[in-house]
Amino acid sequence: MSRTLIDIIDDDEAVRTALELLVRSYGWRARAYASAQEYLEDPAQAAHAADCLLLDLNMPGMGGAELMERLAARNVATPVIVVTGETRSPLAERARRAGARAVLDKPFAEDELKSEIEALLTK
Repeated sequence: MSRTLIDIIDDDEAVRTALELLVRSYGWRARAYASAQEYLEDPAQAAHAADCLLLDLNMPGMGGAELMERLAARNVATPVIVVTGETRSPLAERARRAGARAVLDKPFAEDELKSEIEALLTK
């Protein structure tokens, strides 16, 4: 089994579960979080950083772009792929400025997500 770990942060339970199952179907490990705050407060996340984050932008409380900014302020350089229904929004642009490596539009093709993750893992 791969040691690659992908953290998924999405407030939509159905999307979060689907992404988790998809990531695992590729042979990678996955941890899923319902909010940015839950992610930040998880001691496991702090102890063992993921190889990649899959992140929604629009979430109650702290959004994805704000989470990325907070992580950057802490010098956390985990690559981020944003998954959103609003790729052309100001929020998506904020995520790009904060360092998102890719911004995928929901719904996206499964092979598109796999390709983006593989590209990040080989850099």
